[in-house]
Amino acid sequence: MFVLELETMQPTLEELTALVHIVDGGSATAAAARLRVAKSVISKRVASLEAKLAVSLLHRSGRRMIPNDAGLLAYERAKVVLPQVDALVEEVTVRAGALRGPIHVSAPLSFGIRYLSPIVCKFMLMHPDVEVRLDLDDRYVDIGGRGYDLAIRIGRLDDSALKARRIATSQRRIYGSPAYVQREGRPRTLDDLGRHACLAYANETYGHIWQFEQARSRAIRSLTLPPRFVSNSGEALRDAAVEGLGLAALPTFLAHDEVRAGRLVEVRLPGWLMAPDTIQAVFLQSVALPARVRKFIDHIIAALSPPLPWEEADR
Repeated sequence: MFVLELETMQPTLEELTALVHIVDGGSATAAAARLRVAKSVISKRVASLEAKLAVSLLHRSGRRMIPNDAGLLAYERAKVVLPQVDALVEEVTVRAGALRGPIHVSAPLSFGIRYLSPIVCKFMLMHPDVEVRLDLDDRYVDIGGRGYDLAIRIGRLDDSALKARRIATSQRRIYGSPAYVQREGRPRTLDDLGRHACLAYANETYGHIWQFEQARSRAIRSLTLPPRFVSNSGEALRDAAVEGLGLAALPTFLAHDEVRAGRLVEVRLPGWLMAPDTIQAVFLQSVALPARVRKFIDHIIAALSPPLPWEEADR
């Protein structure tokens, strides 16, 4: 009976994890979002932890929850213990030849549906004890704040808190509908673009800036073009181009079906190409990736090795 009572008084990993994420995020709401549970669950876990330790750990300051001296001590100890437990579990399972546990990943909508989703499914068939949550959204998400293990991004890495692994190169081209090109004429130089209606991507700070690379010298030139139509969806921009609203700078993986069907034509500027983007897996620099996440990234890189699927379709 005495042993049983001692066991029930021991803090659980879930309770310690809740405390860590409250302190890191500043509130139970932030911790609940990070752990993807209800706020009431976080509150109950912390209340249980305080009851077991017979001491208050947190106090409120406005909307924030701040640890007191006891809470700070518990937080610092838990920050050491929890990664050690994770490492123990991972080492044992990896040595047994199995990957297990959750992977939470964010990816762009169009690319995710068409190309990433089949790759993820194959990985899960290979590793039946791995659970994946794949969130598809063209917006850049807060990886740490929203509880993602990694995000697949296409473009430039501007966040210094993130680390990246290159997956592949995404070529970008200028496209317009045959009707638009016939009506407005085909631009022949970079300066000609300023006289055309342009369609811009809203999810990037440089969405209104088209960057070009000189074929011979590799010199870079950027053009700021006032857009006629702006969207946070690459598919919406593609559809607007198909309807003849203007010229769009699109990744080739998004446009190649429309080009093959004759609904879009590539607008080429002699001597210039659009600067390519990088498809990359990004994750927090401060977090050691579990083996399952590292293997997941390896699998994506292998699946998207050249020739890329949309390049093969054009052959």
